[in-house]
Amino acid sequence: MTWIKNPEPWMVNLVAEKLGLDVERVETLARHGTIRFRGYRDVVYALLRREIAGHPEGTVVLLERNGARLVPGYPPIQRMVLPTIALPRHFIDKVVVEEKMNGYNVRLVMFHRKLLAVTRGGFICPYTTARLERLIGGRVRELFREIDPETYTIAGEVVGLENPYTRYFYPEAPRFDYFVFDLFHELKPLPPLERNELLEKYGLKHVRLLGVIDKNDVEMFKQIVAELDREGREGVVAKDPEYRVPPLKYTTSAVNIGDVRYGMRFFMEEGRSFLFSRLLRELFRAYEEGFGDAQLEKLALEFGRAATEPALESIRKVAMGDMLYEEFELVFADEVELEEFTSYMAELGVDIVVVSTSREDEGLRARMRKIKDTWIQLRKVLDTGLSPVD
Repeated sequence: MTWIKNPEPWMVNLVAEKLGLDVERVETLARHGTIRFRGYRDVVYALLRREIAGHPEGTVVLLERNGARLVPGYPPIQRMVLPTIALPRHFIDKVVVEEKMNGYNVRLVMFHRKLLAVTRGGFICPYTTARLERLIGGRVRELFREIDPETYTIAGEVVGLENPYTRYFYPEAPRFDYFVFDLFHELKPLPPLERNELLEKYGLKHVRLLGVIDKNDVEMFKQIVAELDREGREGVVAKDPEYRVPPLKYTTSAVNIGDVRYGMRFFMEEGRSFLFSRLLRELFRAYEEGFGDAQLEKLALEFGRAATEPALESIRKVAMGDMLYEEFELVFADEVELEEFTSYMAELGVDIVVVSTSREDEGLRARMRKIKDTWIQLRKVLDTGLSPVD
């Protein structure tokens, strides 16, 4: 599993064919790193690091000398900030409201009888692939016996605490699980109700269907979101029952504030991008709900504390000589899988340290730390007294 710096001509030719580009254009994009070639075990693939010729970032071309398969990147979903305006104007009649879960986006595809887990960015993640194979591989293969495995792609959310990317506790999925939110036939997703019926037939989980409402029933939409907010859950995706228009997403205030609190622990990295987008969402929520002085004061206090308390705690930790890191546990089949994953993360430039391992019935449990760059930057500030930003 490694980067392929000098792809062979047959690889370039197949990528050009699948993307509808000239060979010379693919060669140029590959030299600039916009198209990257990688190997995963005996699978060779190319991934797009940005949108190219209508193909979204994260699009993958799986390669084999006798042919190739295009795996479209998952299309970005536009965010609502004013549902009162957006719902009636965007949708045609009915709206399917589904839960938006807090994890990481994974597309599942079959390629030459291999089940592969592709991340939003277009990488075949060895940990996710192996874990999902053990968890649901048999059921996915049963599904693909009914539908064409060469033209269908499953899209879903990996959630739970035992993953290396986004960890959020769900009572129904505390460790590691997968919830499908789309089933694509080539580029077109199946209608949500048809998708759910097919998934349930094979025992595959899907995101919760929270209601089918009229596009003008904004109050019902707000009630659904308010209940999720009370439960501290992420939010919703609103879809047309037949996908006649693109879906829209909306997140709860609890998660907006929680994201800021999380991101500001590592404010030299995640904090910068976390702050403004989530402040924007809360500002429009306050506007739409007509917040008075007391509500604004409460929001200001919550948002301000979420932005400052974890950041100050991080500064104090570094000043005391501590490092900043995320800590999590993953479960592997054996040492070979563990080594494969750590090598993969190292190739992506992610600093992972294995703290300890232990044998369990399920396999090899590894406690890991992901070292954060904020630690290095804070160390420099504390040593020099100089700000890294103007």
